[in-house]
Amino acid sequence: MFVVLLRHAEREAGGTDPGLTAAGRARAKLLANMLAETGIDAVFTSEFKRTKETAAPIAERLSVSPLELDDDMAAAKQQVRSGGQCVLVVGHTDTVPELIAELGGPPVEIPDTAFNRLFVLHVRDEAANLLSMTYGAS
Repeated sequence: MFVVLLRHAEREAGGTDPGLTAAGRARAKLLANMLAETGIDAVFTSEFKRTKETAAPIAERLSVSPLELDDDMAAAKQQVRSGGQCVLVVGHTDTVPELIAELGGPPVEIPDTAFNRLFVLHVRDEAANLLSMTYGAS
């Protein structure tokens, strides 16, 4: 299976649950264009507005209803593994690296200032391979 993981796009400053900035909304649309033909079966987000807004354009394009990922990483792993052959996870600087590790991938870090990191994890029975890249403006 393939798992595409990324941190949410640029968020507004302040508040406990900020939405996306104009740049963040543009990045979310770019993501939808990039991933439209990848065969994504399921989209997972956190409970926060910024992850849901990042996932919204691709979910709408694919006619998929995003699901909230469990806070417990073992449970989240099971959700992702049961999501299909290709799933998208929109998370945070701490949850994306945790889930990659939980799925058998190598350690990764996402700087707090980076909104352009995208990871593709190929999960197999015995191992996982990770492709790390950037998309859109820095």
